[in-house]
Amino acid sequence: MRVYKNVRAFTLVELITVISVIGILTAILAPFVGKAIDKAHKLRASKNLQQIAMAYASFSLKSSSKELNLCKTANEWAGVMAKHDILSSASIFILGDDYLSEQNTHDTPKSIGSKKDGIWHMNEGFRDYPLSVVVITGVSSHAPADTTPIAYTRGLDNGSGVWRKSDGNSGGVYGEDGGFIVFLDGHVEFFENLVDPENKLVNFYTGERTSKISEAVNHGARALSWLGIEWTAE
Repeated sequence: MRVYKNVRAFTLVELITVISVIGILTAILAPFVGKAIDKAHKLRASKNLQQIAMAYASFSLKSSSKELNLCKTANEWAGVMAKHDILSSASIFILGDDYLSEQNTHDTPKSIGSKKDGIWHMNEGFRDYPLSVVVITGVSSHAPADTTPIAYTRGLDNGSGVWRKSDGNSGGVYGEDGGFIVFLDGHVEFFENLVDPENKLVNFYTGERTSKISEAVNHGARALSWLGIEWTAE
């Protein structure tokens, strides 16, 4: 029988030391990992909003906005885009870090709808799904592209100019930390609020700064969430 000599195992003290070092490194690196994940999620969200703006621009060149203006929810608005083969993926309107998506017990829809026998049908799973995005319809064709919003992440209170906490059916996707707004020209910005002077939007008619997103669009434009009409610009 072969006998091995000088075989040395870890002592209890050494094991505890190694585990302690791993614990310290984990504690140091965890915040950086969390920030990296959050940054990746927000980058994806901004890309989604950008696609919505680009889709709206494409739709405006091909079709009349009348069909969009008749929509009563953001889900219907997305359905019109899908019907005209502009957008098809439901994930564009559903952000992965949205608490409503995480709480929803139904399967997340993959598509907005599809055509069967030449007739377009909305995916029933998408029809009433809590979307992360609020879209603005009825925007003037003469609106300045760089200052006119076309969509934003859910939860922005039009009266106060701040995003609501992540609670209930209309809370902020990012809570009171803020949210994204995408403009007609496709550029996307993250706003902590619309109250601070440097964060305010541009009034559609006066050119002055405003904390109300409804004042950044023309009269009659409406904001549509998954629950219905959030506000109408007056």
